[in-house]
Amino acid sequence: MTTKLRLLSSLLILMALTVAGQADSTKTINMSSQSAEIFAKDSTVRQENSPTDITSDRGLYILTKDGNMQLRILGSVRFSVLYDFVDLPVKNAFNTYYIPIGDERKGVPSFNSTLGQSRIGFEVTRKVKDQNVFVRLETDFAGVNDAYRIRHAYGQMGRFLVGQTWSLFSNVSSLPATVDPNGPTGSVTLRTPQIRYSGTTKKGDRWAVALEYSQPDLDNQELDTVGLSTVQVVPDFTARIERAGYLGAVQLSLVASTLSLIDTEDNVSYKFGIGGSLSGSIDFSKDHKLLYQITYGQSISRFITTFSGTGKDAIYNPATGDFDALSSFGGFLSYGKDWKEDLVSNFSVGYADLSNRSYEPDTNYNESMSISVDTFWEIIDGARLGVEYAWGRRWNLDGRGGNASRLWALFYYDF
Repeated sequence: MTTKLRLLSSLLILMALTVAGQADSTKTINMSSQSAEIFAKDSTVRQENSPTDITSDRGLYILTKDGNMQLRILGSVRFSVLYDFVDLPVKNAFNTYYIPIGDERKGVPSFNSTLGQSRIGFEVTRKVKDQNVFVRLETDFAGVNDAYRIRHAYGQMGRFLVGQTWSLFSNVSSLPATVDPNGPTGSVTLRTPQIRYSGTTKKGDRWAVALEYSQPDLDNQELDTVGLSTVQVVPDFTARIERAGYLGAVQLSLVASTLSLIDTEDNVSYKFGIGGSLSGSIDFSKDHKLLYQITYGQSISRFITTFSGTGKDAIYNPATGDFDALSSFGGFLSYGKDWKEDLVSNFSVGYADLSNRSYEPDTNYNESMSISVDTFWEIIDGARLGVEYAWGRRWNLDGRGGNASRLWALFYYDF
């Protein structure tokens, strides 16, 4: 039995034991004089969780006898089933970049299922003098070909954070709950290795700055044509500021990026990129809210999920023998409605665009959009069923377009 199957079997056994119990006890404490809830509330750590992440009331909590350290063991078994009305090459997200056009279209629909979104993680909080040290490790199986991979692996003490987690250029609190783990078209949901420093202004606004690592994203065939390769010599610089108000929250994020190109003689040349993102939420009432993200920049397309892995940070110019920066735009609006305490829906419209160069072929991507509807039902405490219908359209430079749609269901149990 492979390592992945052993781990999934363990997750299923733990889930069965939890469901089989008379009470759905989600916390175990090995000493009666302490409380995991109080320990968590005393923490200075601010966790950033997306809408479908494992919530803080799930998991097995264990405290040491001296009450100075807390261990949380958490996990989630997630089964995803999808049906493409037009076969799409990418199954782990509804990516409008890959919608086929013309002769590329396949008339045969396709079915796919996976357990790749299943997760397991550990969180440790230790009291050191007058503050807490927090360490988080979370993994899943959503790598290439359902490979085991790290989602989060970082430590935080006071104002400092070191490790891999959400980029400061992301804002997962402005994302709607979607079956698609990448969110609507045009979203920013990147996790990066980083060194971060955070603070709060006198008015209560939160701010943070960081040095982050993100691999430059250029077309490998174009790089091979001129004998170049990419490496990050200078880390990305990111910054953000958040303000919470009566009607919701707003975040402004900035990134300054450097693309480093190395030739066959180890000479390094640099291309520079910069971008900004505005995101947040507007809370009309307890049951109605509007979520939004708007992102624009040059040589930062890898931060936008629609373009991640497509090699569109810059494009090769055959006339100059050099790479030219590409500007990219992405954004979405999502309206959320809570029908009942255990039933919620989101209606989202997303858009993504590349500012193409005149020498590009007419068959290259120009822009795309999507419309999606997601509904999540909490069946029992910890178990949810999500259903999504997404429709998207892509346009090439020559104006030709193609449509695609997907029906997607996700069942998961967080323990």
